[in-house]
This record gives sequence, C-alpha cells and structure tokens, in this order.
Amino acid sequence: MINLLLGLGAALAVIVLTKLLGMPLWVGIPMGLLAGAGLFIWQGRKVQQELEQIFTRAGDLLKKQQFEKAIEAMQEGYKFSSRQFLVKGSIDGQIGVVQYLRKKNDQAEPLLASASMQHYIAKAMLGILQWKRGEKKKAKETFDLALKTGKKESLLYAVYAYVLVEMGERDKAIETLNRGLGICKGDERLITNRNLLQNGKALKMKVYGEQWYQFLLERPMIRQEAPPFARVSRRALRG
Repeated sequence: MINLLLGLGAALAVIVLTKLLGMPLWVGIPMGLLAGAGLFIWQGRKVQQELEQIFTRAGDLLKKQQFEKAIEAMQEGYKFSSRQFLVKGSIDGQIGVVQYLRKKNDQAEPLLASASMQHYIAKAMLGILQWKRGEKKKAKETFDLALKTGKKESLLYAVYAYVLVEMGERDKAIETLNRGLGICKGDERLITNRNLLQNGKALKMKVYGEQWYQFLLERPMIRQEAPPFARVSRRALRG
C-alpha cells in the first residue's frame, strides 16, 4: 500500500544517497532500512489515530442508537484503505458486527466474510450464520480459522463448542474445550463447561456475560449499542 511504498522509497533514497557520498553498502543498507521502517511506522500511526477518532465518533452514535449515521461514520475510514494494510478488513468487520447485532444478516454476512482474520468476533458471527443456514462444514472451517488469531480467547472456544453441541457433535465440542484449556490453562469457565458436557449436561454460557449474549444465541439480548470490541485493532492496522 501507499505507506509501504513510501517506506521502501525512503529506504532506497537513503541507500542511493549514502552510496553517492562514498559510503559502503554495509553502512547504507542498514541506514536505509531504518529510515524506511521509521517512515512506515510513523505513517501507520497517523492512520491509526485518524481511525480511532472515527470509531470513537461512531461509538458515540451507536450508543444513541443512530445506527445508519454510525455506519456512515465508519465508512469514512475506507479512504485510508489504500494507505495501510488491513484497514478495509477491519472496518468491514466492525460494520458487519453492528449489522449482525441488528439482525440484518443479509447485509452483515458479506462484511463478516471480508473482515480481517484478526477480528475473530466477526468470524465467529460468520460461522454462526453459516451453521444456521445448514452449512456445517463451512461453519467449522470458519471457526477453525478464527481460532488461529483468537487462540487465547476463552469465549471463542466456548462459542464454537456451543455450536458443535447444536450440531449434535458433543464429543467434538468437548475436544474443542480441551483444546482451549491447552492454551487458556486453568480457565474456570472452560473447565466448568467441559465438565458439564462430559456429564451429559447443557453448557452454561452465561458465565461469559454480555460477551456471550452479543452472539444473539440466548436471551437476554445484548443492548443495541457499541459492543466492547468495536474498536480499531492496533495489531490489524499495523499491517
């Protein structure tokens, strides 16, 4: 993207300049790489700050239930897509989550599908929509991909396990919870739900509070406001 090209251009310029000044390449190349990386990071932070302002404004609008205006505000961030990697995927994920919470699934699904992989909540919601449509294999693939970036998130293993139980795959659900415990060692919520399944009982997802209810799989429904994760991911925007 533009920021990367600027960084590469700066690196090349410094290398050429040092060569013209008679410096050896072993001096010029590290100097060029340092200059290029510095410019890339600086430009990336500028984009990130702009996006954070946009999402703060969108969050305020969501709290007022001004959904369309909030979405329009978030869409302003698309102008930075050509400057920084993963910006479009991050924004698609955020808007997709809002539309999912509004139960506008036809509008939410393509956005959730194009969301960056770092937005594991968006991907989990996509997996739920696929499962509800009867696309069990595709839903499992989506959850497995989500777990690659959200592997430290207890909630994600629990949601996947819930969906697997609904699919009639209790053993696979237990396996998924054990997989989560291999990463989230000692997580009482995973342990509790794993033991429940092993004893033939239902999962108790309410231990995750509103984080669970945002998936709209059980009552009470989440309030229609900016979810706690509706922020720009720093990792996603660094590229």
